[in-house]
Amino acid sequence: MRVIRVRRSAHKARHLEKNVPGLLSEEHLVHVLTDRETTIGRALSNDLILMDPTVSREHARLLLTAEGWCIHNISEQNELQINGSAIKPGSQSPIQSQDFLLLGNTMLQLVAPKQIPSTPLPPAREQHPADTSASTLSVTDPHLVSVDHAFESLPLLQPERPAALNGRHAPENLHTSITPIKRPKRHKPEAQSWDNDKDGSITLQFALPQRFQKQVRWALIGIILIFLVLSALTAIILNNLLGIVSLIQESPLNIFSVLAIPIVTALGINLLVNFIDRYEREPWFLRLAAFLWGAVIAIPPTTFIEGNVDALRATILGPQAGKALHALFSALNAGITEETVKGLGLLLLFVVLRDEFDNITDGIVYGALIGAGFAMLENIFYFAGNPKAFIFLLIGRIVLGWLSHSTFTICLGIALGYIRHTRVRWQHIVIPLIGYLISVGLHTAFDFINFFANALVLASPDNASIVTFSVVASIGDYILPFIAQMVIIYCLIKSLAHEAAVIREFLASEVSSGIVTVDEYALLQHSFLRTKIERRILLHHGFKQWIRVKALYQTEIGLAFRKWHVSMGDKPKLGYVQPEDAYRKRIQRLRHQIKLAEKTTPPHFL
Repeated sequence: MRVIRVRRSAHKARHLEKNVPGLLSEEHLVHVLTDRETTIGRALSNDLILMDPTVSREHARLLLTAEGWCIHNISEQNELQINGSAIKPGSQSPIQSQDFLLLGNTMLQLVAPKQIPSTPLPPAREQHPADTSASTLSVTDPHLVSVDHAFESLPLLQPERPAALNGRHAPENLHTSITPIKRPKRHKPEAQSWDNDKDGSITLQFALPQRFQKQVRWALIGIILIFLVLSALTAIILNNLLGIVSLIQESPLNIFSVLAIPIVTALGINLLVNFIDRYEREPWFLRLAAFLWGAVIAIPPTTFIEGNVDALRATILGPQAGKALHALFSALNAGITEETVKGLGLLLLFVVLRDEFDNITDGIVYGALIGAGFAMLENIFYFAGNPKAFIFLLIGRIVLGWLSHSTFTICLGIALGYIRHTRVRWQHIVIPLIGYLISVGLHTAFDFINFFANALVLASPDNASIVTFSVVASIGDYILPFIAQMVIIYCLIKSLAHEAAVIREFLASEVSSGIVTVDEYALLQHSFLRTKIERRILLHHGFKQWIRVKALYQTEIGLAFRKWHVSMGDKPKLGYVQPEDAYRKRIQRLRHQIKLAEKTTPPHFL
């Protein structure tokens, strides 16, 4: 039995919130059924415990018979509803996959393969988790309590099941996970040239021109990467030639510190991003593109614009302007210029590859990587240009401010990710604008405190005043970024819970049709456990099998998100093949490859 934590219902009871344990603030429970009989109720002796005062101590019994699934209402006086139809106490009724159960205030959904195997089931309590008769209860109300069980083993595969249509319908007030796709009727579209033997990104295959050959695509990517790396090295050398020469003259090891510390900091942010991107992972090449945008593309224009604008500062402000006004001008110059150029990278990803920019989590991922790339190059410039202030820069920009640039850019990323959740047109304009203004405001406030404190320090001959200014500036500089980071963590938790809910809802029908197995359906919603299983596969079955299994899981998650995007109003693609069909074909192909590898290659330990 597995406990899968997903998003809580929006109508949760406040007084029951503390009774639901878990890492995320909003949770569901997915209960994998491996026995012929499952009891449901409030008593701790039940197989599925519902901490709901409106549920009887022993409310229902779910049975798997030769004819299919059947549920008994074993309560004394409480009703049980199936798709809105009441089942009185002592009565029973057949139940099919995708049917909804209502016990008190708790709603459940049975998710099971449509075809029931004709072979008899193993004895109760001894059934293997891989049995094809296993099914899942998807809980849409959170009043559930259970304990996590450690996985001793997990089968990689399940026998494929033929698709079947469900003859029963959910109540009209329930949101089903199947959304019809309206095909364009203006003209007859050309057949999609998607090749199910390719391993490239399905999103890119539908986003890029269909005749864009794979070899040409990778050659172009290689040329762009080489150009970007050479540009970065040239920018570092030209902008800091004197600083680098002085560092080498003082000590050759100093140049290693100047380069190593910012690079290690950037790698740390990349590892953090990899950790938070738990469910629908972003492709490595898009992560790299976001990082290089901040590290290479954003640096030259910001340096040029800031330098030219700052040269006009004295002319614009006049000789009577005070230190605060000069500091505010420089801060606005840096905040507006840098966040605009970094934000253009986010906007480009959002517009060109909209299908890959799924939600708030993706906005946080791409915003953090763009900020990390920008901060890495900027820190190298500062360290090389100010070798005597190395310790001060190390504390201010690395120890305290290693996430500052990422924090600023993430604000716009969250805003862009949020509009993937709404169809309201005005929000598509207003929300990104608010996110951009917040990122500029945070950046400007950060730089203003820094510039103004430096001006006061340079004007004060007293060492005590210098120390006081430095302490006050250090504290004031990081109050607003720290508050913003707390808000970002809250948004991330909510977004991860929503991702798990998307998987739970929009893959339910794929379980019934046999595209996704029951074990995979439950595992996909538990990111940490999935990582553990993938690591075990790497150790026991080798690198290639690990890559295949990861690709299988990500393709299944990608199918869920594609169906969610369609439900949110995304238009179908031109052509006879839709991304949903491409995802299903790839799932079947990957499962076949994994089966074949298991038969031909014995398990081994690395």
